[in-house]
Amino acid sequence: MVASTSLRFLIVDDHALFRMGMSMVAGGIAAGGEILEAICIEDALQQPASPPLDLIVLDVHLPDADGVDAIGALRQHFGPVPVLLVSSSDTPELIVRAQERGATGYVSKLAQPARLTEALNACLRGRPFFPSEMPLPAWGWADAPTPTVLQAAECADAPNERQLLILRMAGEGAPNQAIAQHMFLSEEEVRAELSWLTEMLDARSREQAYAQAVQRGWFVA
Repeated sequence: MVASTSLRFLIVDDHALFRMGMSMVAGGIAAGGEILEAICIEDALQQPASPPLDLIVLDVHLPDADGVDAIGALRQHFGPVPVLLVSSSDTPELIVRAQERGATGYVSKLAQPARLTEALNACLRGRPFFPSEMPLPAWGWADAPTPTVLQAAECADAPNERQLLILRMAGEGAPNQAIAQHMFLSEEEVRAELSWLTEMLDARSREQAYAQAVQRGWFVA
């Protein structure tokens, strides 16, 4: 673990509660260090570039800019600082775009504090930290097609794509630990999603819930 009283972080996020939570996590790494906060890119660019930052934690969705697109402007102002993107979305397209724009890592806002700490420490070392870098289940779900919601317009309670992917993996025999690892979630979050899906589909098991979803046409290969 990286630990120093001289580390300097900048957290760019328009949600005060998330900034507070991330500041607490960062403070565990940089006790006595400096943690700056900004609510948007314009605000971030007003922060002093000296002494140099050690890490920028950057929200993808900001009031004045797309965080991914703003990486270049931030580095032009602060220099070649590692950038850890955060978002509640974790689509493959977002991850690829973040990597192409030079982000050092990405971590979900839904991640547990231990995972956030792991992401911070990795990026402080300049080591890439993306969901695709995490270990995948041995049975090879990485090659499986992504489910698509076909009836969302007709059914207000239709699951989103993340929930459907969880259900599909569970229905085909993946344990919660493997699902959590692949989806970059905690096992508690996976259990909560499966509980909701099972209840919503009036099923007695995850396998039965999956069968119901297939019958409703919620999956395409």
